Order: sequence, then C-alpha cells, then structure tokens
Amino acid sequence: MPEPETVRAFVLERLGGVPRLETVDVPQPEAGEVQIRMLAAGICHTDIAAPRDAFAAPLILGHEGCGEIVSVGEGVTELVTGTRVVLSYRTPCGSCRQCLAGRPEVCAHGLDLREGRSRWRGEAIPGLLSLGCFSELLVVPAEAAIPIDPSLPVEQAALVGCGIATGVGAALNCARVQPGSIVAVWGVGGVGLNVVAGARIAGAGTIVAVDPDASHLELAAARGATKLFEPHDAAGALAELGGVDVAFEAVGHETAFLSALDSLAVGGHLVILGGIAPDIRVSVAPRTLLRKQLQITGCIYGSIDPQQDFARYAGWCADGTIPVADLVSRTITLDELPCVFAEERAPGVRTVVRFS
Repeated sequence: MPEPETVRAFVLERLGGVPRLETVDVPQPEAGEVQIRMLAAGICHTDIAAPRDAFAAPLILGHEGCGEIVSVGEGVTELVTGTRVVLSYRTPCGSCRQCLAGRPEVCAHGLDLREGRSRWRGEAIPGLLSLGCFSELLVVPAEAAIPIDPSLPVEQAALVGCGIATGVGAALNCARVQPGSIVAVWGVGGVGLNVVAGARIAGAGTIVAVDPDASHLELAAARGATKLFEPHDAAGALAELGGVDVAFEAVGHETAFLSALDSLAVGGHLVILGGIAPDIRVSVAPRTLLRKQLQITGCIYGSIDPQQDFARYAGWCADGTIPVADLVSRTITLDELPCVFAEERAPGVRTVVRFS
C-alpha cells in the first residue's frame, strides 16, 4: 500500500476560531472510494459561516468543488483515473425508508458527517459537509464524485456542486415552479441568482428579485428576473401584484424570511434556502398559515438527485441556459484563502480557489 500523500488544506481547528492552512496526510482510496486532486473550489457563505455554524471541529473547510480522479479503490468500476468530476456533499444511503420510498433528496443519512479519511496531527479529520474541498487532495465515496463534461471551465464547474445545484434545484425540484406563476427571490447572490435561472427555465411568468445590491439585481435581470426591487420597496410592489405564488428566502436573515412570508398570495409557498444562524427564532401566526393555506418548506441542496442533476445542470451551464461565467468574481490561489476569510465582505458573487 502506497504511503499517504502530504498536502495543504484549510483547517478550522476549533469552533469560533480562525481557519488556517495546515498540512494533512491523505491516504489511498479504499474499497468504494476515489481519490480526487482538486482543480477549483468556490467559497460559499456556508464556508465563511462555518466557524460559527459548524457542528464540530476540527475539520477541513470547503464543499463546492471540481477535481480530477487520480486513483480508485477496489470495486469502483464506473469511474477511472483522469475523469473530471464535481463533488456532491449529499450521498443518499439507498436503504432508509425515505430512499426506499423514492425520496433520496430527504435521505435520513444523506447529510451525516462521514469519518474523515485525511489525518491531521495524527488524528482523522473530517471535511465540511463530509467533503473538505479546500484541500489539494481528498478521498470521498465514489458516489460523491459525479462526472461532468470537461469542456466547462473548472472555476465554473465547481459552482455546480453547490450554488447552481441549490438554486436551480430549489426552483425545479422543491418548489416545482409552474408556468406563468409569480415568483419572488429574496437575496440574489450565489444561490438566489440560480433560483432566478431555475424559475425562468420552469416558465415562471413574473420573476421578482429583491436585493440591496444593484449589481446583483443586474445579474438577476440577465437570468430572467422581470422586476427588480431593493428590500424597502418590495412589499408595496408585491402587494400590487396580488402576492406571489412562490417566495424564496436565500439571504439567511429573519427579516427577509418574514418579508417573504408576508408576500405570499393565498395558497402560496415559501422555500427557505438561506443559511440562517442556528440560534435565530421568528414569530409566525399559525392562523395566517391556515387562513391563507400557505406552505413553508426548508430546502437543502435544491432537493436534487446529484447523479442525475449535476450532469444536466453542467450541460445547461455549458450551453448558456444557466449563465455562470459572471458569477465568478475572482480567482485566487490556496495561499490567498486566509486573506479572503479575513475580509469583511468579499466582492462580487463568488470567489473561486484555483489549485495549481
């Protein structure tokens, strides 16, 4: 058995701490696993919030990435060395009652934190959401490595693994946006912009984007948003429309949640996507939900089936159905990653780490 390879990774040592670059030892893959050399990884809000929101530490940050298979473990027959893949942080178990009922998107174990395969200071260290894409090399179950068209630039392909899958999937799979419907999206960043794209693909008649950032609103318009509002102007405008059929909260803030809920028409559906802090509580009047026959749904990972949806979404990115190039605000090296985490607010939509 070859010796583990020592590589660099971005490690959060303790909750509330400051992540930093460290060296970790990455083993060869065992049965059912593949070893991935990372090519690109996006910096998502979930990564930035991990020191506050993660369930445990230490762990390797990063969960939105694209890489190339460098070796495969015993029994892996559908993936070969050199295959370009996007990594999925949800791998349905196939045996729980939800999976057996044909609902892998709500697998009881799909988000369980897997034991880390890399080792740091002699101990196993897991990755954020069982991945840890801010590592030059990592080992994952073969099911978590989804082949995609290698013609898509790697910094764009990386975004399929979270922002694109979560946003487009929320519109198509979770909300099941109907043709001609009125849709509103609170927060048009890396996820919300892809909700807009997904709503357009679904045939929504009116797509409202709500965001305080004018540049984000411009990007939303380029994806099919038909009405653009800053938050303080949204309530009156949406009331004039008679309310919305589907509202998406992609900010992760209680004010946006309540505004989105208030915007719903009778029979409306609120989909929650934003990574709201775990300690936040809001007050909702159950009578209003009853009277207006409203639904509130939490949506993780766009309710996708990664094996089916990743390739489809990557294809849409490649042919322009889902605009993606303008989401990549800048690319950085792994060495520059600590500086990005120290920024008060990163510019643009997505910063992407390009690995050498």
